[in-house]
Amino acid sequence: MRGALVEHTVVWLVDAHPLLRSGLRSQLDGKGFEIAAEAATVDEITLSGSGGPAPNIIILDFAQGADAVAVLKSAQPQARTVVFAESAELSHLADMFSAGADGYLLKSITPSALIESLRLVALGEKVFPSMLTDFLGAMRANQLGTSERVRVGDIPLSQREVDIIRRLADGHSNKAIAKELSITEATVKVHLKTVLRKLGASNRTQVAIWAVQHGLTNNGSNSAKNGRAKPA
Repeated sequence: MRGALVEHTVVWLVDAHPLLRSGLRSQLDGKGFEIAAEAATVDEITLSGSGGPAPNIIILDFAQGADAVAVLKSAQPQARTVVFAESAELSHLADMFSAGADGYLLKSITPSALIESLRLVALGEKVFPSMLTDFLGAMRANQLGTSERVRVGDIPLSQREVDIIRRLADGHSNKAIAKELSITEATVKVHLKTVLRKLGASNRTQVAIWAVQHGLTNNGSNSAKNGRAKPA
């Protein structure tokens, strides 16, 4: 959902290199952005930023990994996450966006383009190098079949969430689920966190029990049989 750009955009920086963080700070300070916290790792930023304002944007180095993106999206769901990378690798872009990233920018970006890109992110836009436009279009086309909204009992779920729950209930690991659905393991973890929240469950076992009760297994006989649930 697109929103209005706030006057004061709060930013967190996560990068292992102090020089890069210093450079970003110098480019952003005084231009509508406030660097409220910075750290070398995700664990450190969570601690250092806990006493300050919640971030609108989190910029993190690609080296932090897709799992770091997923962790930050879970811990700070209101924040937009932007990955800062050395190169425009298609597989890297796919992994980061699948994990929940809102932007993928190259470290070679000009200062003016950086400011404009972050303003677009704050407004709810996705940003990435123009050279990857064709790839992103193809990636979205591949995902068209997974966006259907379904309802199991009183719980609204995406079809992808149903697919993952069914496989979890059958005892499959995150790695196996990712392979079967042709997605990354980080993406599976992100969906599982959402499922836990929606079901009010605290672990995989509780999700599996709920799934069995609602027929979301290979042997399920209700409207969700074979992974398909009743449209919401």
